[in-house]
Amino acid sequence: MDVEVDIDKVGMLLEAAKAAPSSGNLQNWKFIVVTHEDAKNKLADAAFQQYWIATAPVIIVACAEIEKIENYYGIRGEKLYAIQNCAAAVENILLMAHNIGLGACWVSAFDETMVARTLGIPPTSRAQAIIPVGYPDEEIPEPMEYTVENVTYIERWANRIKDFPMFIHDHNIIGRAKETLEKKIEKAKGKYSPKTSKYSSKVGEKAKKLLDTVKERLKSKTKK
Repeated sequence: MDVEVDIDKVGMLLEAAKAAPSSGNLQNWKFIVVTHEDAKNKLADAAFQQYWIATAPVIIVACAEIEKIENYYGIRGEKLYAIQNCAAAVENILLMAHNIGLGACWVSAFDETMVARTLGIPPTSRAQAIIPVGYPDEEIPEPMEYTVENVTYIERWANRIKDFPMFIHDHNIIGRAKETLEKKIEKAKGKYSPKTSKYSSKVGEKAKKLLDTVKERLKSKTKK
C-alpha cells in the first residue's frame, strides 16, 4: 500500500533491532534507512531486479561491522557471529513491524557490491539484509509449517518425537510425581529411626521404580 510510514514507527523498528542479542554484546550492526526514490530503485536493481522493493515507502538495510567483531572473535566472528547477530536484529524488526500493523520482508538476494556502492558502505562492513517496510494492502496467508515432531529431536540427532503434546503432558505429570516423591523421601529421612527404616526403604524403592518408568515412557515417545 502506497502510504507513508510515520517516522515514529520507523524508530520503533530500529529500537527493536538494537535490542537484539549479540556476541559479547558487541552490537556490531548499523542500519541504513532509505526513503529517496533514486536510492530505492538502485537497491531494487541490486536485488537482482526485484523492483517491487522500490515501491515500499521505507527500506532498512542491515549491515554487519565485520572488522569490529573480527577483532574479538577472529574468523569465526567474521564468518558466523556477524551473520547471527544481524539475523537476530532483522527478526526483531520483522516482529515489531507485524506488531504495529506494518508489513516487512527479509530480502537476502542482492549484489553486495552494488548495495555497498549505492549506500557508501565501507569495506569493513557488509550488507546483510534489505528490508522493505510499508503497510500491507492484502492479507497474506501463513506459509505451511512443519510440525514440531518433524523438526525436533530429543537428546541426540534423529531421535524423533512421536507425539509432542503427549510428550509434554508426560513430562509435566512425571515432573510433579518426581517432586512429590522427593519430598516424601526427604520427610522420611528426617524421621528416620529403626522403626521407620522399612518405610524409608519402600519410598526409595518406589522412587527408583518411578524413575525407571519415566525413562521407559520417554523412550517410547521417541523414534529413530
